Amino acid sequence: MEFTDNENTAFADIMNMLQKYPDFRKYSLKDEVILSLPGLEIRPERRKIYSNSQEINLTTKEFDILCMLAVNKGRVVTYEQIYQNVWNSFPTGRENNIVGYHVRNLRKKLCIIPMLSLQCIREIGYCFSIVSENNGSI
Repeated sequence: MEFTDNENTAFADIMNMLQKYPDFRKYSLKDEVILSLPGLEIRPERRKIYSNSQEINLTTKEFDILCMLAVNKGRVVTYEQIYQNVWNSFPTGRENNIVGYHVRNLRKKLCIIPMLSLQCIREIGYCFSIVSENNGSI
């Protein structure tokens, strides 16, 4: 509910009335953390991502991988690091294929956002970057 400046008395009246009811609970919304990137909005608490106000549906693993890479933007994150953090397990030697499978699916879903890049660093891992208009990564 929103009140304009000239409705302050109405707001005060409502608050006074509510104070008469001690069982009435006041709820407040906590601030939501939003990771905003060019063309992409990540809402970790809701486990949702949006591009131009349109939701992009991701699996749980895809979402976790994207968040990890986005938070480490510009840094190489190894297959082992991704596997340990997303699967909460120690690497088994097959993590390159497992992580790679999910990143391929993630790339397909994010291809509508040309400024974002999930670069494969051969035999090491992935690096999330933002490609500027002059073809340079940020």
